[in-house]
Amino acid sequence: FGPPADEITRQLFDSPPTFRVQHITDVQGAEVCGALKNVIALGAGFVDGVGLGSNTKAALMRVGLKEMAKFCHMFFDGIQDDTFTESCGMADLITTCYGGRNRKCAEAFAKERMDDVKSGRVVSHDAKQCEALWSKIESDLLNGQKLQGTITSKDAYNLLSSRNILNEFPLIKSIHEISYQGKPVENIVEGITVVKSPHDFLHLTHASHL
Repeated sequence: FGPPADEITRQLFDSPPTFRVQHITDVQGAEVCGALKNVIALGAGFVDGVGLGSNTKAALMRVGLKEMAKFCHMFFDGIQDDTFTESCGMADLITTCYGGRNRKCAEAFAKERMDDVKSGRVVSHDAKQCEALWSKIESDLLNGQKLQGTITSKDAYNLLSSRNILNEFPLIKSIHEISYQGKPVENIVEGITVVKSPHDFLHLTHASHL
């Protein structure tokens, strides 16, 4: 890793005009974006499953990107704001929220839960039932692939909860509560809100370590 190997590696994969590869130096930012976008994609799937439309999904993605950036700046030093408008940030988030496996499975999860409630089969879903439903959907739809967003949702929720800052991340909080605490899928709209705080990445002056 590092120069000149980085540039040699880039040239191996760079194939304009159909496939372009660019360097960024913000390794931590790129990695965290790659994990958290799968969580936000669960929310996008819930929006699709409920049938809330493209405007609601766009609003969710906007809030999701802001929460991803806030999370990165809060827990890691050296995060660069430009990372979030690169392919590893905004572009990957858009792709995952429209075509990824996490969105697909979350849409199925939402529809299954709503059907259970409407039919009277289940009044409300507890944590055990949610876990079982995710496992069933993963098995039925992914042909051996695994969901990443569900696992990352648990990790992010537990970390934020341990720091007593869950309320600064209403979207991540709502996604987890729907996924694992049995909250109604329609509650996803409650998470589509921006919470201003001293940790907002646009105003941040210091970052703390995990």
